[in-house]
Amino acid sequence: MAGLKKGPGLFFLFVIIGGYLGAILAEILRHATSSGPLSEAFIRTIHPGISPFTLNFELFNITFGFSFSLNLLSVLGIILAIYLYKQA
Repeated sequence: MAGLKKGPGLFFLFVIIGGYLGAILAEILRHATSSGPLSEAFIRTIHPGISPFTLNFELFNITFGFSFSLNLLSVLGIILAIYLYKQA
């Protein structure tokens, strides 16, 4: 990747794309394979995050919260993306 300046923005982009590609691959596997222990290991999804909560200030309300959907293929995609970023 000659000409690209490596910085936090590019790193974040690599990680997001790697996670999305892993998630897409997991969805393809979910529909293409029968359920079994190996496919379940790659497809099982966890949802870590912070449940939404609201702060009421009478004049306005603010709601905070986020969650992620992670599976093994998403994590492997992120790891591969970090590796490729370091090689670029």
